[in-house]
Amino acid sequence: MKRSLLLTNDFPPVISGISTVFYHVWKYFPSDRMLVLTPRVKDSVAFDRNASFKPLRFRPNREGILGKIGSMCGMFLWTAYLVIFRNVREIHAGQVLTSGPIGYFFQAVFGIPCFLWIYGGETTSSYSASALKMWIVTRMVRKSAFIVTNSPSTTREMTGFGISRDRIIEILPAVDSVLFTPGSPDEHLIEKYRLEGKDVLVTVSRLAKRKGHDLVLRALAVLRERKNLHYLIVGAGEDRARLEQVVRELGIEKMVTFAGRAEDSELPLYYRLGDVYVMPNREVFDEPDSVEGFGISFIEAGACGKAVIAGRSGGAGDAVENGITGYLIDPENPAECAEKIEYLLDHPEVREEMGRRGRERVEKQFTWRHRAETLSGYLTVPPIEIRK
Repeated sequence: MKRSLLLTNDFPPVISGISTVFYHVWKYFPSDRMLVLTPRVKDSVAFDRNASFKPLRFRPNREGILGKIGSMCGMFLWTAYLVIFRNVREIHAGQVLTSGPIGYFFQAVFGIPCFLWIYGGETTSSYSASALKMWIVTRMVRKSAFIVTNSPSTTREMTGFGISRDRIIEILPAVDSVLFTPGSPDEHLIEKYRLEGKDVLVTVSRLAKRKGHDLVLRALAVLRERKNLHYLIVGAGEDRARLEQVVRELGIEKMVTFAGRAEDSELPLYYRLGDVYVMPNREVFDEPDSVEGFGISFIEAGACGKAVIAGRSGGAGDAVENGITGYLIDPENPAECAEKIEYLLDHPEVREEMGRRGRERVEKQFTWRHRAETLSGYLTVPPIEIRK
């Protein structure tokens, strides 16, 4: 029996958009045919015990450059074992700089096709700051048998880099429309965060510069006369200290709550707390994580019936229909962000209609089963039966 293998550093319980995509697509495939190899992380044992899809896990090395090299070696040895003894004949590389070279090696030496997953911005100088990184990225992108992109925006980046369209497979993120649904705000969370009688803005994402939290904070300063306005920031990340400093500098401490990380199962409750979902994503030029390739939180918010405000950058325009399910704004313009926030808060009929259209769009276009069926059509080890 020929098998397919996904190599990824992002898989639950790791919380990220990439992790979400891989878990929800791969769970539709038979686990004895579509294998997943991923590092063992905190809480992974408990997660795997209860999950419907159980990956193969290896023990990663410690952090730091030597640790990362050691982890790559471990992933390489595991892959070699699976190729030789489990008849793996197709490899999906989840990250261009780590699993990408492993997939490419087995393609070059054994003729096993490599599907390289790309999320946007990998060909920019911000991502590949050194000549060596750029050489690796260029070689991986140009030599892998297939490129899997997460949005039309990322596809355009690849075609602009010289990749022919017939080598590109477009797999947009989707959403669990049974879990993410409209509903009343949770009373316990309202009490916990003191949101009774408030107009609530919500952002659910990792705290990173490109997500645009600081633009929302500056928009809040513009709207500080709205005493009942509150911003709930859900998520954790490297940018928290800077954002807390911005809050203090603007003097808006009473208008902002950092809720920290939430479990996946809790996310719908947080989306429902908001009157408006806002994440004015932007492109940044001083970090490897430079652009929003799609923005899965936009469609999760839409599935919960929320109007959204997104940045006019990266793949957000593929996730948000401007003027229909939300608004696309200049991610460097706090005044425009404040204007759209105020308009939606003052016109509940508009935001409710946008939320209704967002929910309808998710049900028609953004289901995980459809994404699994799309990918299945490109696999080189068919037939793969899609689970019900």
